[in-house]
Amino acid sequence: MGERTYAPYNFVPFSTKVLERYQSEVDLPPHDIWDENLKSGEIHVTLQAQTPVLVSDGRERSEARFCKGPDGRYQIPGSTVRGLLRQTMQILGFGHIRAGEDLEDYQIFFRDVASKRSSVGGALREYYHSVLGMKALRLKKKTITVPQAVCSGYLHCKGGAYYIQPTVSEVLRVPREHPDVQTFGQVDARTYAVSYRDNGKIVTELSPNTETYEKQGVLLYTGKPIRKKTGEVNCLYLFPEEDTEALPIPIAPEDVLSYRVDWENRQNVLKPKSFWALPNEGESKAVFYLRYEGHTYFGMSRMLRVGYRHPLSHGLPKGYQNLSDRKEVVLDYPHAVMGYATQNSAYRSRVSVGDFPLVGTAQVKPGEKTVLGSPKASFYAGYTIGGKDYNDDDMQLRGHKFYWHKQEAKVTPPPNENESVSTTLYPLDKGSTFQGVIRYRNLHPDELGLLLWCIRLEPGCFHGLGMGKPYGYGRMKATIDRLIEWDIPSLYTWDNLTGQGREPANLEDAVETYIRTYDNYATQALELNAGKKKEKKSVRTWGTIQDFFFLRSALRDGAEVDYMPLKAFQNLADILTDVRTMRLQAQEDVRQVQEPEDLLKALQNRYRGLKNKKNRRKQG
Repeated sequence: MGERTYAPYNFVPFSTKVLERYQSEVDLPPHDIWDENLKSGEIHVTLQAQTPVLVSDGRERSEARFCKGPDGRYQIPGSTVRGLLRQTMQILGFGHIRAGEDLEDYQIFFRDVASKRSSVGGALREYYHSVLGMKALRLKKKTITVPQAVCSGYLHCKGGAYYIQPTVSEVLRVPREHPDVQTFGQVDARTYAVSYRDNGKIVTELSPNTETYEKQGVLLYTGKPIRKKTGEVNCLYLFPEEDTEALPIPIAPEDVLSYRVDWENRQNVLKPKSFWALPNEGESKAVFYLRYEGHTYFGMSRMLRVGYRHPLSHGLPKGYQNLSDRKEVVLDYPHAVMGYATQNSAYRSRVSVGDFPLVGTAQVKPGEKTVLGSPKASFYAGYTIGGKDYNDDDMQLRGHKFYWHKQEAKVTPPPNENESVSTTLYPLDKGSTFQGVIRYRNLHPDELGLLLWCIRLEPGCFHGLGMGKPYGYGRMKATIDRLIEWDIPSLYTWDNLTGQGREPANLEDAVETYIRTYDNYATQALELNAGKKKEKKSVRTWGTIQDFFFLRSALRDGAEVDYMPLKAFQNLADILTDVRTMRLQAQEDVRQVQEPEDLLKALQNRYRGLKNKKNRRKQG
C-alpha cells in the first residue's frame, strides 16, 4: 500500500460567488472630505500569543529574531497585520482573486526523465520527452539520449530585461577524462572562460588562457562528477562564443518569473545556489534553452526543467477569470476598503493599520534550529482538486492556503546534511501581548462590520502570524478593546481641534451589531435567501465561511499535520483530504455523541478547540 497524504496546511475553497460592493469607481467614497453619514474612527486591538511567535526582522538567513521598532521595542509591523486582514477579507468578504495581484501567476517547472510509461507519472514523462525532442543516439558504443530541441546561448540582463544571444555553433561535449580538463579540477557547478581547438565534433585541446587557441568559449561544469544511480561520469559542456549576427531572443517577464520562483523553491538543494540564479544587471551566463508553445525555458542543465502546460491562474474558478478580463477593477470589499493600484487607476485605502508594539516584557525563547521550507505548488496532489497535474485542462486550485493551528509548538530539527541551510529561530514566548490601533475613514456600516469581523473572527478562532506556523508558532488571539467613532461635525473646530469620539456602552454588542449589518447586506447582495422563504440564510452558514473558521479554530497535533518525509512522496496512495470533508466528519462525530461529558471528550480528542455554536445549543 502507498503512503497516506498529509500536510501542516490545508485550503479554504475559493467561493463560487464574488461580492461587488461598488459598480463604478465614481461610487467610491472620496478621501478629501469627512463624510458625516459614514463611519470614521479607531479600533484598539490586542494580539496575544497562544504559542511562541516570531515576526522576523528579516536581517539574516541563519538567524531569525523578532522585529523591533525605532525605539528598540519588539513590535509586529502594521504592514504584517494589514496583510493578514486583507487575506481574511478576501474570504469573509467574498473577494475576487486576481492573477498577478492576489495570486502570483507562474508556471510550475518539472523534470521527468526516468518515470515508467505505466506509472502515474508516465504521461508527464512522455510530455517532457516531447518538449525536449528526446532522441536516442549511439556514441562510442553507448546509447545516449539527446534533447534535440535544446539549444545553447548566453543569457544577458540589460535594463532589467533578459534576452539570450545564441552561440555561433552547437555546444560541444567534453569528457572529464580529457587530459586538459585536469587543469580546471573536479568541481560540481562552475564556468570557466577558455580557448580551444576542435575537429568539428570533439574538443581536441583546451586552455584556461583565452589567448592560447583561436577559438574562445565557456566551459560549463554542471552536476556531480559521478552519477550515483548508474556510476557514469558526467561530461562537461563547452559553449562556443556568441553569434553577434544572430537576433537576440527576448525572454518574456512571465518566463523570467517562473524561473525565479522555481530557483527560490529549490535553493536548499542547489549548490552553490548563486550559480543557478539569474544574472545580475550587465552580466551574462552560458545557458541551455528551448522555445515551446510561446515560452522560453532555460537553465544550466541540458536536461532542462520545463513548465507544465498551464500556469497557476488556469486553476482559478472560471467566474474569477471572466471578471479578470474586464478592463475596470472589480470593486469587491478588499479593493474598495483596503485600496488598490493598477496601471490605469488607483484608490487609497480607507483603513490605516499602525504598528503593534509589545506590552510589558516578554521572554525570548532559546534558539531552535530548523530548515525553513515552504509548501510548493509543484505538489499537485495537495494543491489541486482531485490531485490533477498542471497539464490537465480541468485542473482547479484548492483555494486559500492556511496552516493548521497546533496545541503546542514543536520545531523539527534539520537533518545533519542540511545544517548549512538551517535557520535558528528565536521567538517570543507564548503570552506575549501586543497592542495597536487600526484607523478607519468613511466606511459604510457594512464595511465597518466586515473589518471588525476580520479582526475578531468568531469566538474560539485564532489568527496565524509570522514564521514557523507549520510547527505551531504564531497562534494569536485578537481582542477588540475599544471601538471609537468620531463625531464628524466636531472635527477641527475652534473648540476642539481633534474632535470628539463616541464609544458604545456595550462594546461586544456594538461589534456584533456591525457584523450582523455586514451579514445582512452580504446575504441580500448574494441572494442567499432567494427561494428560501421559511429559513433565513446567513453568510455564516456559507460552506466556504464555515471551512475558514474550522481551519482557524481546530487545534491539531501529531504526525497528521507535519510535513511528509521526502521518501513518502514517491509512493502516495491518495491526495490530501480537503478541509470540508474533515469539517463535516468532525460535525458528524459530534452528532453521534449523546452525553455532554462524551461530547466534550470527543471534541478534545479529535480536534481540540473546535467551537461549534450550533452543537453547543443542542448540548445546552
